[in-house]
Amino acid sequence: MKRLKLLLSLLLVALWLSDAGAKEVWVFCAMGMRDLAKDAANHFKGRVVFNFSSSGRLAKQIEEGASADVYLSANKRWVEYLKKKGLLVESSIEPVAKTQLVVIVPKDSKIKSLKEAKTIAVGDKSAPVGRYALEALKNLKLYGELKNRLVFAPNVRQVAVWVATGNADAGIVYLSDYLKFKKSVKLLKVLPEKSHSPAIFYGVAVKGGNVKEAKAFLNTLHSLSEREMERFGFRRP
Repeated sequence: MKRLKLLLSLLLVALWLSDAGAKEVWVFCAMGMRDLAKDAANHFKGRVVFNFSSSGRLAKQIEEGASADVYLSANKRWVEYLKKKGLLVESSIEPVAKTQLVVIVPKDSKIKSLKEAKTIAVGDKSAPVGRYALEALKNLKLYGELKNRLVFAPNVRQVAVWVATGNADAGIVYLSDYLKFKKSVKLLKVLPEKSHSPAIFYGVAVKGGNVKEAKAFLNTLHSLSEREMERFGFRRP
Protein backbone atom coordinates (compact mmCIF):
# COMPACT_ATOMS: atom_id res chain seq x y z
CA MET A 1 0.00 0.00 0.00
CA LYS A 2 2.83 2.37 0.94
CA ARG A 3 4.54 1.48 -2.34
CA LEU A 4 1.37 2.35 -4.30
CA LYS A 5 1.05 5.71 -2.48
CA LEU A 6 4.68 6.47 -3.25
CA LEU A 7 4.19 5.67 -6.93
CA LEU A 8 1.07 7.87 -7.07
CA SER A 9 2.93 10.72 -5.39
CA LEU A 10 5.81 10.44 -7.85
CA LEU A 11 3.34 10.40 -10.74
CA LEU A 12 1.61 13.55 -9.47
CA VAL A 13 4.96 15.32 -9.11
CA ALA A 14 5.95 14.26 -12.62
CA LEU A 15 2.66 15.56 -14.02
CA TRP A 16 3.08 18.84 -12.12
CA LEU A 17 6.61 19.30 -13.42
CA SER A 18 5.46 18.47 -16.95
CA ASP A 19 2.68 21.05 -16.74
CA ALA A 20 4.98 23.64 -15.16
CA GLY A 21 7.41 23.23 -18.04
CA ALA A 22 4.72 23.33 -20.71
CA LYS A 23 5.14 25.88 -23.46
CA GLU A 24 2.87 28.91 -23.21
CA VAL A 25 2.68 31.93 -25.48
CA TRP A 26 0.55 35.07 -25.16
CA VAL A 27 -0.63 36.27 -28.56
CA PHE A 28 -2.04 39.77 -29.03
CA CYS A 29 -3.93 39.29 -32.28
CA ALA A 30 -5.78 41.69 -34.59
CA MET A 31 -9.44 40.69 -34.71
CA GLY A 32 -9.39 40.20 -38.48
CA MET A 33 -6.92 37.35 -38.10
CA ARG A 34 -8.72 35.65 -35.23
CA ASP A 35 -9.71 32.40 -36.93
CA LEU A 36 -6.42 31.85 -38.76
CA ALA A 37 -4.45 32.47 -35.56
CA LYS A 38 -6.66 30.05 -33.63
CA ASP A 39 -6.07 27.45 -36.33
CA ALA A 40 -2.30 27.95 -35.96
CA ALA A 41 -2.73 27.49 -32.21
CA ASN A 42 -4.26 24.06 -32.86
CA HIS A 43 -0.98 23.05 -34.55
CA PHE A 44 1.28 24.66 -31.95
CA LYS A 45 2.97 22.38 -29.44
CA GLY A 46 2.09 24.39 -26.37
CA ARG A 47 -0.59 26.51 -24.77
CA VAL A 48 -1.70 29.70 -26.53
CA VAL A 49 -3.47 32.51 -24.69
CA PHE A 50 -5.13 35.05 -26.99
CA ASN A 51 -6.02 38.71 -26.62
CA PHE A 52 -8.16 39.84 -29.58
CA SER A 53 -8.84 43.48 -30.43
CA SER A 54 -8.03 46.07 -33.09
CA SER A 55 -4.36 46.40 -34.02
CA GLY A 56 -4.18 49.91 -32.59
CA ARG A 57 -5.71 49.03 -29.24
CA LEU A 58 -3.38 46.05 -28.88
CA ALA A 59 -0.36 48.21 -29.73
CA LYS A 60 -1.38 50.70 -27.05
CA GLN A 61 -1.77 47.88 -24.51
CA ILE A 62 1.75 46.63 -25.29
CA GLU A 63 3.08 50.17 -25.02
CA GLU A 64 1.47 50.45 -21.59
CA GLY A 65 3.25 47.31 -20.41
CA ALA A 66 0.77 44.50 -21.06
CA SER A 67 2.33 41.03 -21.02
CA ALA A 68 2.60 39.84 -24.63
CA ASP A 69 4.87 37.43 -26.50
CA VAL A 70 3.51 37.79 -30.05
CA TYR A 71 1.88 40.76 -31.77
CA LEU A 72 -0.18 40.14 -34.92
CA SER A 73 -1.17 43.38 -36.64
CA ALA A 74 -3.46 44.02 -39.60
CA ASN A 75 -1.01 46.54 -41.05
CA LYS A 76 2.63 47.61 -40.76
CA ARG A 77 1.80 51.05 -39.37
CA TRP A 78 1.20 49.80 -35.82
CA VAL A 79 4.22 47.51 -36.02
CA GLU A 80 6.35 50.53 -36.93
CA TYR A 81 4.77 52.43 -34.05
CA LEU A 82 5.93 49.82 -31.52
CA LYS A 83 9.26 49.39 -33.28
CA LYS A 84 10.04 53.08 -32.77
CA LYS A 85 9.23 52.63 -29.09
CA GLY A 86 11.86 49.87 -28.92
CA LEU A 87 9.28 47.27 -27.87
CA LEU A 88 9.74 44.66 -30.62
CA VAL A 89 12.33 42.08 -31.63
CA GLU A 90 13.00 43.75 -34.97
CA SER A 91 14.60 40.71 -36.62
CA SER A 92 11.33 38.79 -36.17
CA ILE A 93 9.09 41.25 -38.07
CA GLU A 94 7.55 39.48 -41.08
CA PRO A 95 4.37 39.61 -43.17
CA VAL A 96 2.34 36.51 -42.36
CA ALA A 97 -0.88 36.72 -44.38
CA LYS A 98 -2.79 38.76 -46.93
CA THR A 99 -6.52 39.14 -47.48
CA GLN A 100 -9.03 41.17 -49.52
CA LEU A 101 -11.44 43.94 -48.64
CA VAL A 102 -15.11 43.25 -49.36
CA VAL A 103 -18.50 44.91 -48.99
CA ILE A 104 -21.14 42.87 -47.16
CA VAL A 105 -24.87 43.40 -46.56
CA PRO A 106 -27.46 41.52 -44.45
CA LYS A 107 -28.54 38.17 -45.88
CA ASP A 108 -32.04 39.39 -46.83
CA SER A 109 -30.92 42.80 -48.14
CA LYS A 110 -32.15 44.03 -51.54
CA ILE A 111 -29.29 46.52 -51.87
CA LYS A 112 -27.46 46.24 -55.17
CA SER A 113 -24.95 49.04 -54.65
CA LEU A 114 -23.12 50.66 -51.74
CA LYS A 115 -24.77 53.95 -52.75
CA GLU A 116 -28.16 52.50 -51.74
CA ALA A 117 -27.06 51.91 -48.13
CA LYS A 118 -28.23 54.43 -45.51
CA THR A 119 -25.69 53.27 -42.91
CA ILE A 120 -22.27 51.84 -43.78
CA ALA A 121 -20.17 50.29 -41.01
CA VAL A 122 -16.38 50.64 -41.17
CA GLY A 123 -13.56 50.28 -38.66
CA ASP A 124 -12.46 53.27 -36.59
CA LYS A 125 -9.00 54.90 -36.68
CA SER A 126 -7.45 52.23 -34.43
CA ALA A 127 -8.52 49.44 -36.78
CA PRO A 128 -6.52 49.10 -40.03
CA VAL A 129 -9.65 47.81 -41.81
CA GLY A 130 -11.12 51.28 -41.29
CA ARG A 131 -8.13 52.98 -42.90
CA TYR A 132 -8.27 50.58 -45.84
CA ALA A 133 -12.01 51.24 -46.21
CA LEU A 134 -11.67 55.03 -46.23
CA GLU A 135 -8.75 54.79 -48.65
CA ALA A 136 -10.81 52.63 -51.01
CA LEU A 137 -13.87 54.92 -50.83
CA LYS A 138 -11.74 57.95 -51.65
CA ASN A 139 -9.93 56.25 -54.54
CA LEU A 140 -13.24 54.97 -55.95
CA LYS A 141 -14.65 58.53 -55.76
CA LEU A 142 -17.37 57.47 -53.31
CA TYR A 143 -16.24 59.10 -50.07
CA GLY A 144 -17.77 62.52 -50.70
CA GLU A 145 -21.20 61.03 -51.31
CA LEU A 146 -21.08 58.42 -48.53
CA LYS A 147 -19.08 60.03 -45.69
CA ASN A 148 -22.17 61.11 -43.73
CA ARG A 149 -23.51 57.55 -43.77
CA LEU A 150 -20.46 56.00 -42.15
CA VAL A 151 -20.66 54.49 -38.66
CA PHE A 152 -17.43 53.47 -36.94
CA ALA A 153 -16.81 50.21 -35.12
CA PRO A 154 -13.89 49.39 -32.77
CA ASN A 155 -12.78 46.41 -34.85
CA VAL A 156 -13.59 44.49 -38.02
CA ARG A 157 -15.53 41.75 -36.23
CA GLN A 158 -17.91 44.35 -34.81
CA VAL A 159 -18.50 45.70 -38.33
CA ALA A 160 -19.55 42.21 -39.43
CA VAL A 161 -21.82 41.80 -36.38
CA TRP A 162 -23.58 45.10 -37.06
CA VAL A 163 -24.30 44.04 -40.63
CA ALA A 164 -25.33 40.50 -39.65
CA THR A 165 -27.81 41.85 -37.10
CA GLY A 166 -29.22 44.50 -39.44
CA ASN A 167 -27.83 47.42 -37.42
CA ALA A 168 -25.99 48.58 -40.53
CA ASP A 169 -27.16 48.36 -44.15
CA ALA A 170 -23.66 47.50 -45.35
CA GLY A 171 -20.14 47.12 -44.07
CA ILE A 172 -16.58 46.93 -45.34
CA VAL A 173 -14.65 43.99 -43.89
CA TYR A 174 -11.92 41.51 -44.73
CA LEU A 175 -12.79 38.47 -46.82
CA SER A 176 -11.94 36.38 -43.75
CA ASP A 177 -14.75 38.04 -41.77
CA TYR A 178 -17.25 37.56 -44.58
CA LEU A 179 -16.45 33.83 -44.57
CA LYS A 180 -17.00 33.71 -40.80
CA PHE A 181 -20.44 35.35 -41.09
CA LYS A 182 -21.56 34.11 -44.51
CA LYS A 183 -24.63 32.38 -43.06
CA SER A 184 -26.04 35.76 -41.99
CA VAL A 185 -24.52 38.17 -44.52
CA LYS A 186 -23.97 38.16 -48.25
CA LEU A 187 -21.13 39.42 -50.40
CA LEU A 188 -22.02 42.55 -52.35
CA LYS A 189 -18.64 43.40 -53.85
CA VAL A 190 -14.94 42.62 -53.67
CA LEU A 191 -13.14 45.97 -53.65
CA PRO A 192 -10.35 46.30 -56.26
CA GLU A 193 -6.98 45.63 -54.65
CA LYS A 194 -5.59 48.74 -56.34
CA SER A 195 -8.15 50.90 -54.54
CA HIS A 196 -6.37 50.56 -51.18
CA SER A 197 -3.06 49.62 -49.60
CA PRO A 198 -2.44 45.84 -49.50
CA ALA A 199 -4.29 44.26 -46.56
CA ILE A 200 -1.24 42.48 -45.16
CA PHE A 201 -0.99 41.15 -41.61
CA TYR A 202 2.35 41.20 -39.81
CA GLY A 203 3.71 39.07 -36.98
CA VAL A 204 6.48 39.92 -34.53
CA ALA A 205 7.91 38.82 -31.18
CA VAL A 206 7.59 41.34 -28.34
CA LYS A 207 10.67 42.36 -26.32
CA GLY A 208 10.58 41.26 -22.72
CA GLY A 209 8.26 38.38 -23.57
CA ASN A 210 8.97 34.71 -24.14
CA VAL A 211 10.85 35.30 -27.41
CA LYS A 212 11.73 31.64 -28.00
CA GLU A 213 8.11 30.51 -27.84
CA ALA A 214 6.96 33.60 -29.73
CA LYS A 215 9.20 32.68 -32.65
CA ALA A 216 8.00 29.07 -32.44
CA PHE A 217 4.39 30.24 -32.73
CA LEU A 218 5.23 32.52 -35.67
CA ASN A 219 6.95 29.58 -37.38
CA THR A 220 3.79 27.52 -36.87
CA LEU A 221 1.78 30.30 -38.49
CA HIS A 222 4.19 30.43 -41.44
CA SER A 223 4.00 26.66 -41.87
CA LEU A 224 0.23 26.59 -42.53
CA SER A 225 -0.55 25.31 -46.02
CA GLU A 226 -1.98 27.49 -48.79
CA ARG A 227 -5.20 25.48 -48.67
CA GLU A 228 -5.54 25.98 -44.95
CA MET A 229 -4.98 29.72 -45.26
CA GLU A 230 -7.51 30.01 -48.10
CA ARG A 231 -10.09 28.25 -45.94
CA PHE A 232 -10.00 31.29 -43.66
CA GLY A 233 -9.87 33.86 -46.47
CA PHE A 234 -6.11 34.47 -46.55
CA ARG A 235 -3.18 34.06 -48.93
CA ARG A 236 0.56 34.18 -48.43
CA PRO A 237 1.76 37.81 -48.63
